[in-house]
Amino acid sequence: MIDGYPFNVWDDDLKARRLRTRQLTYRFNQLPPEQEDQRVAIALQLFERVGRNVEISPPLTVDYGDTVFIGDDVFINSNFTLVNSAKVTIGDRVMIAPNVSLFSINHALSPELRFTHQDERGKDVRIDYPAPISIGNDVWIGGHAVVLAGVSIGDGAVIAAGSIVTKDVPAGVLVAGNPAKILREIKPGETVGRVKTE
Repeated sequence: MIDGYPFNVWDDDLKARRLRTRQLTYRFNQLPPEQEDQRVAIALQLFERVGRNVEISPPLTVDYGDTVFIGDDVFINSNFTLVNSAKVTIGDRVMIAPNVSLFSINHALSPELRFTHQDERGKDVRIDYPAPISIGNDVWIGGHAVVLAGVSIGDGAVIAAGSIVTKDVPAGVLVAGNPAKILREIKPGETVGRVKTE
């Protein structure tokens, strides 16, 4: 599954891994704001890798914690949703705004292939199709953005709020829209519009 091969979502091992992930995210989400050290400790148990100086604001929703790799100096705001079976890699110095979702899984387009059926041993089977998501260093993902399975985002890119990212994003560009399209390259030293400075 982590390597991108189709898998049975009802596999007993995967069900146990999802349960463990939900138990950890439940504990993470129930902690009061002042218990940041405990939240960090849970994140270290939850994810495969968590770098230095990582802040994740609750609430958090995750399918599989052990497919997620987070770099250093990362800020993830509230309502971060990971519907993730394939590997999700988040680089260094990444900023993720509220209500961002990463979906590293696909389902069959044909409805009969999405149904649960029983194999010759009487075990439930439903096949899903994972594809990894890779977010480079120094990326900013705006609020309510969605990144779909198989997408890579290059270093220094900015994903505008509300974007639906369906294709790879090159380094150093601003993308926006549904589906997200490249608006332009980001200029060195560029900041947001309408900012007053003295």
